[in-house]
Amino acid sequence: MNIFSRAENFISQKSDSNVLIIIFGIIYFTSQFIIGSIIHPLGVGNFLALQTTLSSDTFKEIASGWIASDQVKIYYKHFYFDNFHPIWYSIFLSLLIARTFKINGVSPSFNFIILTPFIAGICDLIENMMHIYFLSDLRHATPALVALSGTATNTKWFLAFSGVAIVSILVVAWFVKKFIIKGKPVNKERNI
Repeated sequence: MNIFSRAENFISQKSDSNVLIIIFGIIYFTSQFIIGSIIHPLGVGNFLALQTTLSSDTFKEIASGWIASDQVKIYYKHFYFDNFHPIWYSIFLSLLIARTFKINGVSPSFNFIILTPFIAGICDLIENMMHIYFLSDLRHATPALVALSGTATNTKWFLAFSGVAIVSILVVAWFVKKFIIKGKPVNKERNI
């Protein structure tokens, strides 16, 4: 059994704990609220554009505006929480994926998906490190490095949204099976 299989099994076992899921859910949502409150003055559009851009010019334009208006301090402040945030959402989302896999009887061959939130978290940390580097001197924001940073960010968002979609679909499937289909009697023979 390799390290990834052991990690999948460990998370799958821990996903049986409602307390653990609730604790990491509370930590995640609190962290998300704090980060959102910090970055709100920057504007969500500019914030997301800076994070997801693959263009050095776009990054420099947004960052220059923040530097000129002294709002870059706000962006720096969000790192105090955002450097830990990937830990919280990686654990929380992986526990949710593992739990929904279990309650729906998803084949163990798909258990690798349980670890994708951690890949998203690593991408988030790469993005954070690169943005700190770029903002120390905008000349560091070269086309290749900004494209790499944007790719890490977009990969993070894709994996995170995919995980949320998987959990949502599987919760609905479980709900339908548990409360709608099982609640109705099956009519094996129809009298006409």
